[in-house]
Amino acid sequence: MARPKFFGTRIAVLAAGLSLTLMACGGDATSDDSSDADSQESEGTAAPAGDGDGGEAAALLPDEIKEQGYITVAGDASYPPIGFMDEDGVTIVGLDHELAELLSAELGIELRVENASFDSIIPGLQGGKYDAGMSWMNDTEERRQVVDFIDYSEDGSSMFVPAESEARPESLEELCGLRVAVQKGTVQQTDADTASQECVAAGKEPVEVQVFPDQNAANSALASARADVSIADTPVASWQVTESDGKFELTGQPYGAVYHGIAVIKDSELAQPLAVAMQAIMDDGSYLKVLEKWGMEDAAIDQVLINGEPLE
Repeated sequence: MARPKFFGTRIAVLAAGLSLTLMACGGDATSDDSSDADSQESEGTAAPAGDGDGGEAAALLPDEIKEQGYITVAGDASYPPIGFMDEDGVTIVGLDHELAELLSAELGIELRVENASFDSIIPGLQGGKYDAGMSWMNDTEERRQVVDFIDYSEDGSSMFVPAESEARPESLEELCGLRVAVQKGTVQQTDADTASQECVAAGKEPVEVQVFPDQNAANSALASARADVSIADTPVASWQVTESDGKFELTGQPYGAVYHGIAVIKDSELAQPLAVAMQAIMDDGSYLKVLEKWGMEDAAIDQVLINGEPLE
């Protein structure tokens, strides 16, 4: 089946050199309990700081961050190619981590990237555990009630199924009566729940929505025939298919393109310097080079946004 435009052929070359367990993650954060992340966090992977001076972005950093000397960034390291553990099981790698390194250089301050379960990131920001969340997070109106987004990419969601499956839904409307494996707290969980409600309203069988703590577990349910379909962000779904050695295939077309952003607590003084730093790496071409490296150039946007709006 043809791969959607968000996922370039280069990713197949990259994937061939990596021995990864099937895994992923996605969208909506609803949990108020950040304790799940504690057992999953590594000690953190530092994105190397710049020369300590930085430029325009560095001058905008709030005093408390300057005094702290670093920015703590939470990301779900079970979401390739966005973020995942290297073969040593400790080092976080992937597209977001490489962008964090570029931002660190622009800001002249260390970005400490820590592994966290996706649904614990926003509660962690609310509790002061993290300064920012960077995990290809969908910028949604619901989330904007508690966080601001520095938007840096745009793409949608995709469904994938076992290669031998007869169930091949082409849209969310065709999920009625199917078992759908999704990651907890994601937009895809919301999509599946909404689809189920609409199925019932139309007099059809509901969707059996199976919610898992991470995409790895959702993939396992799919591989073991406990689920019929899974949904994830398009690049992540495509990665799972590439890494599955023919066990999974994409079905339907990508849907629901949205912006993805770095999340900071609402009205945080950190939003502006992060946005200015992101615009700087967009302008100098290094941002696009990272996306191209991971086959993600079709998710690139031309200018950074805050909550969907251009910088003033």
